[in-house]
Amino acid sequence: MKLYRRDIDGLRALAVIPVVMFHTGFSLFSGGFIGVDVFFVISGYLITKTLIDDFDEGRYSVSAFYERRIRRIFPAFFVMISIISLLAYAIMLPEDLKDLGTSIWGAFLFVSNITFWIGSGDYFGTKSELQPLLHTWSLAVEEQFYIFFPILLFIALKFLDRYRAYLFILLMLAVSFALSIYSTRAYPVASFYLLPTRAWELLAGSALATNHIRSLKDRRLIEIEAAIGAILILSGIFLYTAKTEFPGLGAVPPVLGAFLIIHAGAADSTTHVARIFSLPYVRFIGLISYSLYLWHWPVIVFWRYYYLEITSGDRYLILLLSLLAATISWRFVERPFRARGSFLTRTPLFATTIALIACGSLLGILFSQRGLPQRVPLNVATMAMKSTYHGPRRDCGFAYDRRRTLSSLCVLGATNTSPSFLLIGDSHADAIAAATFEAAAKIGQAGYQISATGYRPLLGFRKVGEEAKYAYLNALVKRALTERPSIKKIIISIYWHQAVGIDQYINDQAKEFDGRYAVAHGLGELIASNPDRRFLLILSPANSLTFGGNAAARAHWFGHLPYDPSIQRDIFSRTEAEYNGIVSELVRHSNVQRISIASKLCDPLYCYGTKNGNIAYADDNHISFQFSKSMEPDIAHFLEQNR
Repeated sequence: MKLYRRDIDGLRALAVIPVVMFHTGFSLFSGGFIGVDVFFVISGYLITKTLIDDFDEGRYSVSAFYERRIRRIFPAFFVMISIISLLAYAIMLPEDLKDLGTSIWGAFLFVSNITFWIGSGDYFGTKSELQPLLHTWSLAVEEQFYIFFPILLFIALKFLDRYRAYLFILLMLAVSFALSIYSTRAYPVASFYLLPTRAWELLAGSALATNHIRSLKDRRLIEIEAAIGAILILSGIFLYTAKTEFPGLGAVPPVLGAFLIIHAGAADSTTHVARIFSLPYVRFIGLISYSLYLWHWPVIVFWRYYYLEITSGDRYLILLLSLLAATISWRFVERPFRARGSFLTRTPLFATTIALIACGSLLGILFSQRGLPQRVPLNVATMAMKSTYHGPRRDCGFAYDRRRTLSSLCVLGATNTSPSFLLIGDSHADAIAAATFEAAAKIGQAGYQISATGYRPLLGFRKVGEEAKYAYLNALVKRALTERPSIKKIIISIYWHQAVGIDQYINDQAKEFDGRYAVAHGLGELIASNPDRRFLLILSPANSLTFGGNAAARAHWFGHLPYDPSIQRDIFSRTEAEYNGIVSELVRHSNVQRISIASKLCDPLYCYGTKNGNIAYADDNHISFQFSKSMEPDIAHFLEQNR
């Protein structure tokens, strides 16, 4: 079988185009992220085919393999990170440059998938949208795979016959696939980023490269096979969304689709699918696909970073810039370095690569310390800090991290009075805590605070991946309500959109439920089990990357004034629709009320990031202390009811 195939270049185009379109914000390509999975299959196939051919011809060499990997991957990768570093040094705020520093050393050491898993969390979250090197997670997965796989394959080929070596690949594939299915539900973020749950996608290509899967002989069946492969990939591109359970079983269609297309093309390179993929313009996109993948995301991030948002018209300019950068990178960086012996022979190439990795990692560590704050005007740096917008006594949150017990809970508000209310929730409860307890102090009341990042008081449910935290805090809430009869009021403030639209939960029988079910039944149980207490549900404000101190600081630094950000009310209404039905059911209880923060920051057309000329948000979704004080009358009114 010939190693170079035009149709595989076309398949690369089918992989990279949806990724770029998805990241750029074209809603039609809502599942475009599956292009990475297609890349994994292609990579596994081509690399394994090369390794097997080298082994059969007696020229297998670990050093030769890594020389090819370095020439293929590193030059364009190094140039991209170098330019990003220079640009980031010039325009990034200290906290953002600090985050980028971690990404840089993680990328150079090919562990960025691990650093993003630990640091950024959800790949689809808003925080990820300002991470210029987020996309390097997939390169890290590949390189980690190629640290171990060539050695394992060599051992298998050396000591097993070809069929048993093929079975060994299938065994590794099966183990990784089973782990992916389990982890996608139990540990979804880890499953998305880490090698053990992604390896099966590369191994699918590897299994195909062994030639133990026989080609079809009937031309019509080959056409059908290729067509089914294309349909599987396209269906994922257009039907999947960020809420699709992925990878796990959700990754099967794109992986199987790529598998079928490659397999069909090996039997007949003249199928309709293969001919489309072999068209010159399609192949060209495939040829520049690596550079296009490298450059499109930094272009998107820096555009958003500088201009604060991306308009519908901006998307087309971003596409053009990405294609231009990719073409230049392919022509003047990728191609010249790829040929063996070009510029550097093997030993100097390895030495230079190690030196560049060391220097790049040190640069990342330098950035990650404090973000070089001396670069930025003091007033801009101060404006960007979240602490600028926080009120007093912020140390009462993090109830789980600090292992607060009932006796060590914060009691705030009026002095010398028994706690009469409880503030519970996630970081959105922290955002209103200072104003809540100031309101309480003015009317002679005091209360407890039980809050922690990502915590929602859902009795009988625990968030997937944070089971220990939920078990601890749910028990603490129950104990407070059982042992403190003086508590008559409960204020619940959570990030409703995240709670119902993103998170997954399990109940006490370890059955899994989506956020809508868990929030409705978990809060319902809390309310039903306390019929003699009154509840106040505080609903989240709108969210936007153009809101908050960081965005305001960039607007002032880059001259985008006046800073008066807004989003269309219809956009936020779609977010509210995710949980309005749940809230409406909960407030049917006579002892439940609600306050909508958004009602104070939105009119019928827009939701605003400022109020009366003041910044209303600390970041993209948490209100500032100054704005939270506008809620004091509402909170005081609730606390005084039926006193």
